[in-house]
Amino acid sequence: MSIREKNGDKEIILSQKEILQKEKTSLLFQNKEKQEAEIQNLKQQLYAKEQQLNNHINAVDSTNASVEFDLEGYILSANKNFLEIMGYSKIDLIGKHHSLLVDPAYSKSNAYQLFWNNLKKGIYQKDEFIRVAKNGSMIWFFGSYNLIFDTMGKPYKILKIATDITLAKTQFLQLAVQAQEKEKRASELIIANEELAFQNTEKEKRAAELIIANKELKFQNTEKEKRAAELIIANKELKFQNTEKEKRAAELIIANKELKFQNEQKEKRASELIIANKELAFQNKEKEKRAAELIIANKELKFQNEQKEKRAKELIVANKELAIQSKEKEKRAAELIIANKKLASENILKEKRKVEKQKRAAELKVKNLELAFQEKRTHELTLANNELKKAQEELESFSYSVSHDLRAPIRAINGYTQILVEDHTDLIDEDGKKVLQSIINNSKKMGILIDDLLSFSKLGRKEVSSTNINMTALLNGVISEITIEKGENTPIFEIDELDHANGDPSLIKQVWVNLISNAIKYSKYKPETRIKITSTSKKDQIIYSIKDWGAGFDMAYYDKLFGVFQRLHSQDEFIGTGIGLAIVQKIVNRHYGTVWAESKLDAGANFYFSLPNIKL
Repeated sequence: MSIREKNGDKEIILSQKEILQKEKTSLLFQNKEKQEAEIQNLKQQLYAKEQQLNNHINAVDSTNASVEFDLEGYILSANKNFLEIMGYSKIDLIGKHHSLLVDPAYSKSNAYQLFWNNLKKGIYQKDEFIRVAKNGSMIWFFGSYNLIFDTMGKPYKILKIATDITLAKTQFLQLAVQAQEKEKRASELIIANEELAFQNTEKEKRAAELIIANKELKFQNTEKEKRAAELIIANKELKFQNTEKEKRAAELIIANKELKFQNEQKEKRASELIIANKELAFQNKEKEKRAAELIIANKELKFQNEQKEKRAKELIVANKELAIQSKEKEKRAAELIIANKKLASENILKEKRKVEKQKRAAELKVKNLELAFQEKRTHELTLANNELKKAQEELESFSYSVSHDLRAPIRAINGYTQILVEDHTDLIDEDGKKVLQSIINNSKKMGILIDDLLSFSKLGRKEVSSTNINMTALLNGVISEITIEKGENTPIFEIDELDHANGDPSLIKQVWVNLISNAIKYSKYKPETRIKITSTSKKDQIIYSIKDWGAGFDMAYYDKLFGVFQRLHSQDEFIGTGIGLAIVQKIVNRHYGTVWAESKLDAGANFYFSLPNIKL
């Protein structure tokens, strides 16, 4: 670059290289501006495309269900529509395999593996799919599985876009079922038409048979008319031939019998016609029922029926004419028929009287048998009552014998032993004294056993009265009278308000005495004796309960619990005769109740007894 002056002005002269450099710089600047404009234009286009893509995505999300999977079938995401349709949450699905959404049997099949292999190969999958919702229901989708490619053109995930068509599919299946029902109904209509055609054929046959029958009746009437003409001629001849009257009368009787036989035949034919008419009426009713489904067919059948009814009316008219002719003929034989009816009515009356006599005789015979059976039963009951009375008398004498005869030797043994202990104590060593004391104790025990046995036997003979019992007051009286033996704890009672019951107060009191005494006795080795007594009222019974926390018993031996002289504990551990619970059971049974128990060894026992809940 050089500078020169021209006419006092300075002028810059550029070299060729500088000119080229300047032009190059200018071109670069222009290209840069152009590129920036193109980049800006591309950004705007990209933004528009992104907006368009977002609009498409929002439209798909608002109307369709969409799910994204990786190439192995594991769920990456699911839109709101898909979650609502299937009933899942995102936590339920994200990371789970596609097989969760299909039938378990299909997920294990070769067809399912082929489905995924084709997707991985890029084969487009579009069809109706059925999927299993969270609640187990089947959901129908119409949609497609599409591979999504990265910038390098490689597939990296699968997008499923689908529409819920369950309602449409269900309606389509319902329409298919309805179409099948219509086809079935059409086949039934065809069968019904065939049956109607068969019935019409049968009716035509029956009509032909009626026509033949009418022809036969017409022929018979013609014959009857001929016979009538012959009878008229015969009657005219009878006027002049008195000597031939008897012979002709016999011929008239024979002719009347033939007329009667023919009339019976006509009545049979008439009854057959009536039956045929009833059958026609029944078939018409059946046709009316079918008319709702066979409207077009019924119109044709109606026309045919009208024709048949016309023919039937014609037949009825013909029958009426025949009946009129028959009546004319019957008038002539009326005298003979009346005579026959009188004879028949007299025979019927005789038969009725005979039947009534036989019936009365049979009734008298039945009554006599019943009286004989009742007398026999009364005699048997009298014998049974006498035997029962004898057995009770024998039982009372046995009780008296036990009460007096057995007690006397026991008192003697006890008395003599007591004399030895008191008067000859110096002559007896310690072992002898122990033996004597054992004799005294056992004789006392024997006396108690006899007393308990007598009490048990008396329960069967004692009459049970029935009054309203204030059970709480009765129980408080029993508790106040109970004595505590040496070595037994003073009991602590927990008593609820008890329901009233109906029964014998003295016997129910004995039940409470025995149960409470047992509860105290079998709690003697516990730190304290607690007894809880409650009652429960049900529909038809009142249940009383007495619970203790004593020794209890093993339920394996429950069947021996209420037996006479049956004991579940040793005499050394707990004294007793083994008859107390047997007495309880017998008293409760005589009140039409039940007694039972529940227990666990060394954990106490709970005894229950029920009495009828009688509302007075």
